[in-house]
Amino acid sequence: MFDTIIVGAGSAGCVLANRLSADPGRKVLVLEAGRAAPLNSDIPANWVLLFNTGADWGYHTEAQAGCKGRRIFWPRGKMVGGSGAMNAMIYMRALPSDYDGWAAMGADGWDWQSVLPVFLQSEDNPRLGNSPYHRTGGDLHVEDVPYIDPTERLWLAAAQAAGLPFNDDFNGAQQEGVGFFQLTVKGGERFGTGKAFLRPALQRPNLTLRSGVLTTRILIENHRAVGVQYLENGQLRTEYAASEVVLSSGSIGSAQLLMLSGVGAADELRGVGVDVAQDLPGVGKSLQDHINIPITFAARERIGIGGMNAAEIDAAFAEWSGSRTGPLTSCWVAAGGFARSAPTVAEPDLQLYGVMTGNRDHARYIAAAPGITLHATLQRPDSIGSMWLRSADPLEHPALDPRYFSSDEDGSDLATMTEGVKLNRRIAAQSPLREVISHEITPSAEAQSDDAIADFIRGHCTTLYHPTSTCRMGTDQLAVVDPKLRVRGLDGLVVADASVFPKMVSGNTNAPTIMVAERAAAFIRG
Repeated sequence: MFDTIIVGAGSAGCVLANRLSADPGRKVLVLEAGRAAPLNSDIPANWVLLFNTGADWGYHTEAQAGCKGRRIFWPRGKMVGGSGAMNAMIYMRALPSDYDGWAAMGADGWDWQSVLPVFLQSEDNPRLGNSPYHRTGGDLHVEDVPYIDPTERLWLAAAQAAGLPFNDDFNGAQQEGVGFFQLTVKGGERFGTGKAFLRPALQRPNLTLRSGVLTTRILIENHRAVGVQYLENGQLRTEYAASEVVLSSGSIGSAQLLMLSGVGAADELRGVGVDVAQDLPGVGKSLQDHINIPITFAARERIGIGGMNAAEIDAAFAEWSGSRTGPLTSCWVAAGGFARSAPTVAEPDLQLYGVMTGNRDHARYIAAAPGITLHATLQRPDSIGSMWLRSADPLEHPALDPRYFSSDEDGSDLATMTEGVKLNRRIAAQSPLREVISHEITPSAEAQSDDAIADFIRGHCTTLYHPTSTCRMGTDQLAVVDPKLRVRGLDGLVVADASVFPKMVSGNTNAPTIMVAERAAAFIRG
């Protein structure tokens, strides 16, 4: 018997495995549905090549009424390292007011002053480590982008010419402004929690990792989680936990596993043939995501890694293989920042990216010619959806319905994103970026009025890969876990990943997920 079973070796699970197995008296088992991360996960520029492969769960949403009936592609990592092994590696903590908002919603002890030391606990930041907002010596290496394309510097100058201030540290005194992101990269390679936390811990005799196994159910007896069942090579197996089961399978996987185990809205579970173990109507509810809209401009010349020909890509791969340097250490989104959609907005409500390629739709659309794609992402969406089981079959993907642009009653999400498109056009019109741009390309080019821009957004918005809040933390009747991350009404069951966020944060979600895992480990050890 193991003391602790962790379900999911993603960004959170790898942290938990390291921290909990640091106690030699605790026997820890980690179960992961995917297998080892492939080579393209190591290469910073190749994260987009992982979509629609065996390392991707490849989810799609339900048809979105607010998006012209489209089913939106939702890639999620299915490998050791999870989605943190296929993301753009951006290290972003979000705004202090996000966490103060969590505390106001009932997540006692999750205010900014409480969580900042937890962020610092993990961090190893060589350039900014002497700042009050950073440190060195943690397990998670955070550094500047290894490779910046010359055209990304043109974008930065144009964004400043458009009135956005330069910001050297988005995790410092303020978030607003433009600059270059910092990444979880080390020595020219991705350095997510799979490498930073799990890999060194696997040397410990009390830690076991089983990959390529699909957890199908949590075993619950007398209102206590006592173990799990999982499929390994087509065979159903069982393991028991003396202390706790920790779900770190992400905002989709953790909620799905709770429901498959009879934890959720009782009537909904009975409707798909699942016996109810604990009636928790909030499981799967409060689903939120960052919505993104790209617009693309044709370039007058070959620019960026998106404009490289086959021979140049081969040479770049040879350089990366030999020295871990060169264009393939780019994350494609080195240049970006945060802006307010209007002067009356108190804090940034848009995240911007200047991407030097004409490729779109998660690089599933390959541009015929070089270009520049400018992204505007909604920081604090009002759209809230839900997810639910289609059946009691653990192999069937759950239904995912973020309700983009149909659940924000005042239309604020669409209005803010419309301003984001107009802001990106203002940036593109500034020197020195405008000199390399030929024209804006279809289908956004035809959208000039606010109504036409809104219609374009409905037809072409994408996810920014940040689902959250399906097992949200709090004390109200729809909360799934308490502020100690324990599932309400059950003993020995903890959830620790982005699903517990009470509300979406302003920025990329990987660093906050790592922070949640650090706190969960401390709660369990305590």
